[in-house]
Amino acid sequence: MSSMKRFGRALTVAAGLLTLASTAMAQTATPRSEVDPFGRVAKARTEANAKAGGDRVINGYAANPGQFPFQVSLLVAGALDDSKDSQLNAHFCGGSLISPEWVLTAAHCLVYAGAQIEPQQINVLTGATDLAEGDRHQVAEIIVNENYDPFTMDNDIGLIKLATPAKEAPIKLTDKNDDHGPVTVTGWGRTETGAMPRNLLLAKMSLFPNEACNTGIKTIYAEDMKYVLARYLNRFRLSESALDDVSRTLTPVMGDPMTGNMICAGEPDGARDACQGDSGGPLFGDEGGTPVQVGIVSWGEGPLDAAMPCGHANAYGIYTRIANYKDWIAQRTGVQ
Repeated sequence: MSSMKRFGRALTVAAGLLTLASTAMAQTATPRSEVDPFGRVAKARTEANAKAGGDRVINGYAANPGQFPFQVSLLVAGALDDSKDSQLNAHFCGGSLISPEWVLTAAHCLVYAGAQIEPQQINVLTGATDLAEGDRHQVAEIIVNENYDPFTMDNDIGLIKLATPAKEAPIKLTDKNDDHGPVTVTGWGRTETGAMPRNLLLAKMSLFPNEACNTGIKTIYAEDMKYVLARYLNRFRLSESALDDVSRTLTPVMGDPMTGNMICAGEPDGARDACQGDSGGPLFGDEGGTPVQVGIVSWGEGPLDAAMPCGHANAYGIYTRIANYKDWIAQRTGVQ
């Protein structure tokens, strides 16, 4: 078959795929699966922890008590009572202390059902490695980046001002815009067993250039196309072998899923990754023994047919690139 005919057939199939995608989007309440953790993660923690599971971020391991004093947990205030144990299932996102009064997190952690959440709806937990410890802080102010886009996840950055200052040491923010080097991600997010841990976990991984991550994610999208279209072979009058033609033809014309405001980290085989519940937490490197934050846990992709959206080959985790927001942060907080 000529390349022109093959391309024409691919476009015909693509039109059908867009119709299916439009139908699916119309049935979806939120633009992306990462959006609205305030309403989803605490419930997921309750459900996951009711089942047997390990306490091991994806293939991470437990942090030592006090190892990462800048790490905070965002808690659903309505899920809390006077007991420390109520904090276990109230966690919905992470964040990092960048000064005694300011927390850096993801914008998508601070928006619910399309509106910014109110300060009284959350508490910030500091000084905790085990979620059933630490100090709760009420919130004085919430700032969501004015250009945050829940569809593309661009400008996924937000700030929380604490009503009372924290006593723990804050983390330094990077001055560099570098896509290379070892990094660490920390959080209380879902593990490879599906469980939601009570102890803070960490995973060490590498930074990769955006080109590598764009390619990896588009490879997943191409496989997703084949997965969806395989259910409609008769409708589109396709043979199974034609699915590969469609994938090969459409992949080169896909737009890049990442913007310049994003940075990616992980491993090519997906062995280590952030996951649900890690959103808003810090991605950081080491400069002379001092942790320096380079990213904020933002979003990721996994195959449509996977049981979990995290920890897959070529599916690097995507983080907000802090170097692009130093002026924005400084203007609102005074933190340099």
